Amino acid sequence: MHTKLSKIPYTWLTALLWAVGCFVFFQGYYPYHFFYKEQNQLFLWTNNYFFSYFDKPAWLACWIGDFLTQFYYYLYAGSIILTVSLLLLMGTLYAAFRKTGQKKGWAFAIAVVLTTLEAICHLRYDFGLSSTYAAAGAALLFCHTPRKNFWIAILTPLAYWLFGYGAWLYLLFTAIRSWKWALPSGIVTAVMVYMLKGAFLLTTGQLYSYPGIGKLTMPNWYLEKLFQVDDEYYFGNWNKVVSLVEEEESPTPEMLFFYNLVKAQQGQLPEVLLNYQPNVLGTFYQIGPDTPMLTIKNMNELYYALGDMTFCERAALMACVFSPNNRNNRMVKRLAECNLVKGDTAAAQKYLGLLEHTFVWGNWAKNANAKRNKHYAEKALFMNQQDTISVSDNAHFIMMQLLDSNPKNEVALDYILCSNLLLKDVKNFKRDYDRYCSDSPRIRRLYQEALCIWLAASEASQEDWQQYIKDPNVLQRFMQYNQQRGSAQFRDTYWYYYDKGKAPKI
Repeated sequence: MHTKLSKIPYTWLTALLWAVGCFVFFQGYYPYHFFYKEQNQLFLWTNNYFFSYFDKPAWLACWIGDFLTQFYYYLYAGSIILTVSLLLLMGTLYAAFRKTGQKKGWAFAIAVVLTTLEAICHLRYDFGLSSTYAAAGAALLFCHTPRKNFWIAILTPLAYWLFGYGAWLYLLFTAIRSWKWALPSGIVTAVMVYMLKGAFLLTTGQLYSYPGIGKLTMPNWYLEKLFQVDDEYYFGNWNKVVSLVEEEESPTPEMLFFYNLVKAQQGQLPEVLLNYQPNVLGTFYQIGPDTPMLTIKNMNELYYALGDMTFCERAALMACVFSPNNRNNRMVKRLAECNLVKGDTAAAQKYLGLLEHTFVWGNWAKNANAKRNKHYAEKALFMNQQDTISVSDNAHFIMMQLLDSNPKNEVALDYILCSNLLLKDVKNFKRDYDRYCSDSPRIRRLYQEALCIWLAASEASQEDWQQYIKDPNVLQRFMQYNQQRGSAQFRDTYWYYYDKGKAPKI
């Protein structure tokens, strides 16, 4: 056994161990970044889409990277694809350095270090797989470049067209082997790029996202946790969302946003509203030039849960606009769903037609319009039947229109009432409660406690107290609280929040 192991080249064994470590890290600790990258593109398997890559640098690297990135949707695929791609890069770099005349040990050591740096760059959420193939492609092209020096001047511009800034890596290898031809070839390529700058010149910022040198960074655990909650919600694993948030000592605002979405659709939002302070419902957000990117991409989920397909469609379109190359398959899917709910078959088909030309979502798109399923039919019952043309995305106004259309929309009802309570706006809470709960009182402890405040402040009659307060335990605790106002033993009540809590700024 020892004899067999001793015959295995150390380079192969080192590369294998490196690959195992890479896979374990990305799959075990950083998998949700892959899902985010997959959702932020829309790769179409059509001739026109393929030819659209030709008018920009690094078209081949971009096409290969985007093609493989679409499979990040599948479990384990992202870690496997990235690990294999990095191994390919390691191999091509090793071969290229060997061709420059470096000894095996030095060539392999340099290849491992550069590949490790490339792997670190992939910790960024906006660093694409195409960057790895830009470097690997340039190294591979150098390995197949004839030794006649004039080929360098010819192939350097070609390397830029195929692999973008990988061409400078190609020139680096050339300089190591023959610096006399590397300098004029670089000048020729730089002049060509400048002359074609309208289509081929990249900005300094694009070096970190477009196929290029990348940017070293530390793992962003905050974003990874956020992506985890976001994607588990997206995949329908709502119980996982709840457990992820509840096991956190201080959940982030984005995590609370999805947690509340789940609880609202389960009819439990009033029960958990005060569990976290400050809490985040998303109803105070407005999309504008200063709105964070992740907030823009999340807003469609809120409108979809509430039932307003017009604003859901608007939010999804905005998210597409702010996505790389204005493409986002998750948003295209949501746009199709919005129109399926509305029953607009022609508009839905516009988006389904795009998804039909993808590998991952092709079957879903082909079957989505064949038969309007039960989920979309149920969603349609809660749509806004009022005037859908609005000059404001004020969530309170949106929810009032939804409830005027269908008072049984419990998601919108809980969101409008809980939004009032977070703002400590008991007056508007009472108004909305009377407007939408007079026929069917929504008896929740949180709402009962808030009604106590209004009744006490308005010096309501005994008949009013009996009309609104249906839970005798709430009335008894309210009397106790008035004797110990601000006591921490009432921390779980709305009264304590009303006196001691901090309302969100809007």
